[in-house]
Amino acid sequence: SPEQRTSNDATMENQTKPKPPSAATPTAPTTPTTANGETLLGTPHSELSSICLSLLAAFVLARLLAVVSALATALAAPLTGFYLMSTCPTVESFDAKRELKRVLRGDNLPEDHPDKPKGFIGKALAKVTATIEAEAAALAGCSVEIIDIIGLVKIAVIRNTAAKTDYYWLGAVNRWRYIMARNVPGETYQRMKRD
Repeated sequence: SPEQRTSNDATMENQTKPKPPSAATPTAPTTPTTANGETLLGTPHSELSSICLSLLAAFVLARLLAVVSALATALAAPLTGFYLMSTCPTVESFDAKRELKRVLRGDNLPEDHPDKPKGFIGKALAKVTATIEAEAAALAGCSVEIIDIIGLVKIAVIRNTAAKTDYYWLGAVNRWRYIMARNVPGETYQRMKRD
């Protein structure tokens, strides 16, 4: 009957319609809060999870950089070695007298160095002095020693016995570069002459 159908429809509608929450019906559990109203579980968990994610990302990034660095080193080392071998200057390219003159006249010194000759007269005087000292060293028997390091670079040493000084050059990338001069005590030169 139609009345019965409407009552069945009404009961079905009541069953499918959500009921408004009332004080008597239980709600979702709430998170504990402090006296200030801050949640006890919400904030620390989000901070802890963000710290953990940051640490994990940093660890993954560090591992990735380590792998890339190792790969770059594995590729760059042989290429650099090959480049240095192919551009290492020959022993014959080292002109000891010319290089010694350059050092003695102060060509290797920076512009603001107090020992750097200034002006035309100062440079001319330094040039003459360097030539005389280099010729005197050659006559006194200075020795030239060139050390080859695996064909990558060469180190040239001029031992000036008259001035008791050793001069060092590095030969690499098609050039000889002055490194330093070192004063050596007289006893060392006496021992080198005996050996």
